[in-house]
Amino acid sequence: MATPKKVLSNALAQLIGKILTIGASFVIVKIITGFGSEFYGNYVTAYEFLAFFGIIADAGLFAIAVREMSRKPKDTKFILSNIFSMRLLLIIGVTILAGVAAQFVPKYPDIVKIGIWITGLSMALTIVAGTLSSVLQARMKIQYFSGSLVFGKIILAGLIFWISQNSGLFENVFFTLLWAGVLSNIVFSSLVIFFASREVPIRLGFDFAWWKKIFTVSLPYGLALILQTLYLRIDVILISMILGASAVGIYGVSTRILESLLILGVFFGQAIFPKLSAEEDRHEKAEKTLSWGMQILLIFSVPIIIGTVAFAPQIIDIISSQEFLSRDGFVGSDGILTILVFTVFFAYLNQLFTFSLVAKNRQKHLLLVNGTALAINAVLNIIFLPQYGIIAAAASTILCEIVVFILLMYEIVKHYKLRLPTKNLQVIFFANAVLWAEIYLTPIGEKLTLALAIGSLSYFGILWFARKRFLPQEDESTT
Repeated sequence: MATPKKVLSNALAQLIGKILTIGASFVIVKIITGFGSEFYGNYVTAYEFLAFFGIIADAGLFAIAVREMSRKPKDTKFILSNIFSMRLLLIIGVTILAGVAAQFVPKYPDIVKIGIWITGLSMALTIVAGTLSSVLQARMKIQYFSGSLVFGKIILAGLIFWISQNSGLFENVFFTLLWAGVLSNIVFSSLVIFFASREVPIRLGFDFAWWKKIFTVSLPYGLALILQTLYLRIDVILISMILGASAVGIYGVSTRILESLLILGVFFGQAIFPKLSAEEDRHEKAEKTLSWGMQILLIFSVPIIIGTVAFAPQIIDIISSQEFLSRDGFVGSDGILTILVFTVFFAYLNQLFTFSLVAKNRQKHLLLVNGTALAINAVLNIIFLPQYGIIAAAASTILCEIVVFILLMYEIVKHYKLRLPTKNLQVIFFANAVLWAEIYLTPIGEKLTLALAIGSLSYFGILWFARKRFLPQEDESTT
């Protein structure tokens, strides 16, 4: 049984890897935005269009695979081989479907329509790596996956930098950048295959009776993931169809930063998921784990919001260029980021609640939740995008996360008794109050690097003195 410390160390290993990945990703954004907002908008569109189809290829199988491996470790080889076969077939079908579907979007230029075929290869390789990482996740060895991801992303950043410096050598720089993504994903997936094969032999399994059984279990969650991806991505897709590539470019910089911030919540949810699954029949322990997870996410989400709101213009300037900053009569990426960052609080908890409900085999409820969010986001964007532009998309995203939070919380309290110790919440509140005061009431709030250094030192310094409260042992009470 993984202890909370093991869960946290697993999540922190992923966080370190993701920080390095984010750094490489921001280098990539910085370079590509140098080609202009329309060029970057086309680049984002080619990848964002594929995101929805990537979730179809998942069909909820990753989470179900991790859950089954956590509950039945002896069956890991059988489970992985059959899941791998199922997803390979889905990958082939979905990649073809995505490429064909893109050809029928009239707003997309030919360069995007062709580019989506190339990014389809990147998506396929990423899904292969993600499938095999399920065994690493179940065995709490996800650091090998994170390390492979970092290495692949660093290679991509290096390739894109070289291409940008030698753009005259290429007939079409846009396609060359997309092929660089394919190459980096070949390296990434090869490394994951190597590490996964050290745990379990990589084989293809074809137990069709088991396929039918597992599809019955995973389908509700898979549909819920499709709806979740749609409600999270529908704004970018509609912006590309209604407002065009330049608007996608401006909005895309802020969403790229937001995605980097949100990944911690995803990784933490994935790290804690095996423990919640293993504790399904031990209700009190599962409740303690969930409550502890909420506290950890509060520790990270609130300071992210405080810092991002304060330094949004500096962050955007570092990541992209002056072209993407707000000015008179124009809402830039920094303005959008100050709105979108508030979704971090709700999105972190929503990820934790989602994995908790999957552990309880409550995937069907997620269909209702995500379907409601998709309907709200789509309707609001269709109505308000033409008049208010990308600021309407940002506002509707926050509203959707709040709706999802309320609906998930309604279901969570049916199955878990949440115990959030008052003293722990007071410590978190005090640490964030000190951080807010430092940024907004002292000179360090004028410079991002200084605030990051001093703010992190004081914030985590306060939490360090109370660390035992947030690292409970298995037999400790959470009260």
